[in-house]
Amino acid sequence: MMEKTLVMLKPDAIERQLAGKIIARFEEAGFTISMMRKGRMSMELAEKQYRSTETQLTGMGNKTIESMTSSGHEAEIDKLFGTRDPYKIGEQLMDWNRKFMTSSDIIAMVLEREDAVAKGRELIGKTDPSAAPKGTIRGDFAEDSILQANLEGRATRNLVHASDKDGAQIETNLFEKEFF
Repeated sequence: MMEKTLVMLKPDAIERQLAGKIIARFEEAGFTISMMRKGRMSMELAEKQYRSTETQLTGMGNKTIESMTSSGHEAEIDKLFGTRDPYKIGEQLMDWNRKFMTSSDIIAMVLEREDAVAKGRELIGKTDPSAAPKGTIRGDFAEDSILQANLEGRATRNLVHASDKDGAQIETNLFEKEFF
């Protein structure tokens, strides 16, 4: 079934001049660009885009705790976040992400193809660039890791955002109204 999804090239993709290579990957994978715009995301739009639901924030916090613990950095959790509460950690991570996404230009695209959401996320690779397989956008081009970003108190520079199944229609509609 033909589907739409929102994909954003993050500030690090623009700064590293990877936009053309990343866009080409989507086109080579059969995606059609129905809308595209380069510009700066407002904080208001970032707050709508990156919603602070309890599930989202707690999930982000739990992933961070698990990642730092499994990599031998458990002792630094308290130093970095001042808490072990996954929700509160998620709030900090969300703040870092919003600030990063509004720090300079992004390229937002509405892409279409069959199974666009699943195929787009597969093409991009895992959220943590250090765990993304070669052949994916993050695996081939990203130079960061969630652990390094946490240790430095900033958002992970993983080049691309892609909607998930639950957010694709919401995000596409939001950007069609407020960004394009």
